[in-house]
Amino acid sequence: MTYKQVIISLMLLTALPGWIKGEGTRELEPNSTYGVTLRARYDPVLNSDEGGPFATPGCPDEYKLWVSIAEVGEKILFGFKKNSGFATVNVTLRDASGNIVFPTTPIPTSGTGYIDNYNQAVAGPVTINPAGYTPFECTPPAPGDYYVEFSWTIFGQTGNQQLRFYDITVVDAANQEKQGRLWSKNWQLLTVNNSNPFFGVMFPYTDDQITTRIDFNGMAPARFTIACNPTGCANTGDFISDRKSREGNYTYPAYKIFVNNPDEDLFPTGIVGGVDSVNVNNPCDGTVNINMYVNKQGMAEILLNINPLPGVQDEDVVLNDTVYTGNASTIEWNGLNGEGNLVPSGTTFNIEVTYINGLTHLPLYDVEYSAADWQGFIVDLIRPEGNKPLVFWDDRDVQGTTELNGCLDPGGCHSWNFDMGDENTINTWWFAVSTTLVPITIQYRRSETIPYNYILCEGDSVNVFGNWVSEPGVFSDTLTNFMGCDSISEVTVTVKPGPVIELGDDQVLCQGASTTLGAVVPNVASYVWNTVPPQPTPLGTDPTLTVNTTATYQVQITATNGCIRTDQVHVTAAPYINAQPIKHN
Repeated sequence: MTYKQVIISLMLLTALPGWIKGEGTRELEPNSTYGVTLRARYDPVLNSDEGGPFATPGCPDEYKLWVSIAEVGEKILFGFKKNSGFATVNVTLRDASGNIVFPTTPIPTSGTGYIDNYNQAVAGPVTINPAGYTPFECTPPAPGDYYVEFSWTIFGQTGNQQLRFYDITVVDAANQEKQGRLWSKNWQLLTVNNSNPFFGVMFPYTDDQITTRIDFNGMAPARFTIACNPTGCANTGDFISDRKSREGNYTYPAYKIFVNNPDEDLFPTGIVGGVDSVNVNNPCDGTVNINMYVNKQGMAEILLNINPLPGVQDEDVVLNDTVYTGNASTIEWNGLNGEGNLVPSGTTFNIEVTYINGLTHLPLYDVEYSAADWQGFIVDLIRPEGNKPLVFWDDRDVQGTTELNGCLDPGGCHSWNFDMGDENTINTWWFAVSTTLVPITIQYRRSETIPYNYILCEGDSVNVFGNWVSEPGVFSDTLTNFMGCDSISEVTVTVKPGPVIELGDDQVLCQGASTTLGAVVPNVASYVWNTVPPQPTPLGTDPTLTVNTTATYQVQITATNGCIRTDQVHVTAAPYINAQPIKHN
């Protein structure tokens, strides 16, 4: 917040008697110069480009606007002013089962339930502040959670209405305000125009009961939703990928988000947990089990530092999971490095275990604008007491920067420009406390099967473990390696059929005669003819060869599967007899 903005806010504070009354516009619009409307919406698509549904009939519980009641006699006081338009917007209060506790009533344009101006919205109900507005009033029948529902006639499946001023305040039987009762897991808001900064504050309450405070510090988002969760843009189990900012609308609601510090009577303060012990079990099946004993539910981040260089390298593996009290929480690694390859048995590396409480991710979709001097979010730890949280982000996939060491700038952390925010989900995260344990060194082991493959042609043989093998089959031999695991050599012998060639018996030719050797053999790619011993140049490459001289002839044939066979035959040609004169007596 700039010096000028601080002065304006202080002027408003001093001008409004009973300032700390009401719950709604007061927190989300601390400066009347910059309007912030509550945006109710019908939408069947939870992650639509318009932000999904909010506070309308039929929307899931995570998208409802809730009020919590602690005891019988407490009252819900509420009022609104809708933006100008023709639609009649109704308000209904229901219990968690959907039963009506305040009947469907049109939001008025005057009188009871109507907030005329900003000062009235900030002052709150006249019941507790004479400067405020006259509220609707509902006394729920029992403690529990109730939700506020807005409805109107829509054409089609989608539509939205803006509430310019809004206040939902809980008071006890003596009309004393009970702050920290109004919450949703997926707020939907709208600044009056794209250039208006948002100086509202919100309080996420994690599943392990840690409360932090987000000061949006001048972010100018136009239409936006606020949802927080433990993983980021997705919850696939891939910790590194889930926390990265990404193109498109990727977010999901998980944590309750309040506009004030949650009432501690209903939403107690969690303890800062600790790690009792960690042990590692590496059976010969190749998995590694990291067993953690903790005294409070939290998150575990485990780095398998397979590449010994500092930082997280491509070969390293980061595992992330929830750990619980009681029995050991076991996180399993499958033996593959960060690139998906098997880590060799015998590799030595460190395992670094970090235990985290209050992990909070804030993914924001389509936030394109910001005040010129916007420095990012200001995040503080509210309950339990502790140090100011470090703020982290990873915007590499949207051409942005990365902060994995943690930002602690009191002026704000993680700002971005129009191009990066436009139609992208930008994620920011922090945690209340983390404890990194002394690295555990292991020599990774597993039973290994080393394959060997031999491909024979029919009639050939190979020596396998001391035996000559000519038939197909799988043969194995098991030894124990130096780490006590099996080392299995597995030999697979494949036998391919060989071609069949038969040149027949030796032949004797009469004087001047010839003979044709060989024949066409199926599935043969080549023929090579020669004599035994061979001549420098083959006699032919056709399936047959015609001969008329004495020699031993050999043919080598190569089948299409690569197998080779030879055969030979000896041909004897009768010699020529010279003419002899006939003598007469």
